[in-house]
Formats: sequence, structure tokens, C-alpha cells
Amino acid sequence: MLINGWKIYFLKRLFGQQRQVLRAEVKRLKATLPPEDYVHHPTVKLYAAIMQAIKEKIPADPFASHFALTGPLKKFGRVKKMGIPNRYRLFFRVFKVPESQSIFILWLGYPRKEGDKKDCYRAFRKMVERGDFPTSLDELILESEQG
Repeated sequence: MLINGWKIYFLKRLFGQQRQVLRAEVKRLKATLPPEDYVHHPTVKLYAAIMQAIKEKIPADPFASHFALTGPLKKFGRVKKMGIPNRYRLFFRVFKVPESQSIFILWLGYPRKEGDKKDCYRAFRKMVERGDFPTSLDELILESEQG
């Protein structure tokens, strides 16, 4: 997927799998629900909001301050709100080098504990510290699929 000069990639083993599961559920809902129930279903709304973030909001300005993380996560960005239900966070990494502009959608995080809005940040930080995400552009491309 190429949007606003940015190549969009999905990390296969994390977000790629999450997206496949969501997309399959949305297709199942479309086949089984009446149209008026389908468009209002929370899973359908979540999937639509995620895809809008990926196709419109992030590529418009991936370095915008409202995406920025700090501290050990400063190389990463995240989408919160912007149509995505409040408890979800979409984490990504951006590379802008002379030969390529790439956005890697890494993981859709959500709090594991009721009312703990910071839980997904702790989980993401642990994933980063464990090395779950490749650090170089070439490694990310190898472990990703183009959107």
C-alpha cells in the first residue's frame, strides 16, 4: 500500500495476525447480521477505525506530535482516539531515509486489566525490551507484509 509517498507495512507475526483475525470476524459478521446491525457492531467499527488510521491519519503526518511516544519508546508512534475506541492503541514505527519512506504497523494494544489505560504501554515496552520488533529497516521489511 502506498499512501502520500509512504509505503505501509504490517508486521506479520503481530499486527498482521491481529488484522487477519479482525478482518475474518468482520466478514463473518457481514454474512450473518442484518445490514443495520452490521454497521453498528463494535468489531466492525474497530476495524474501520484502524484501517482509516492506517490509510489516512498516520500517512498524513507520521511524525505529528500527537503520535509521539517518549523515553525508551521514542522511536515508535501510536494512535489513540481518532475514531479508535478509547482503550485501544495502534503502535507503529516510521523510517524516512532518502531511498524510502516506510510506516510499519506493529501491534494493536489494549488494556488487559479493567480500567488500566497504561497497561498496553507497559506491554508494548516489554515487547520492545525483549526485542520483539526488528530494529533496522531491512529487518522490518523482511518480517513484514506490504499493506
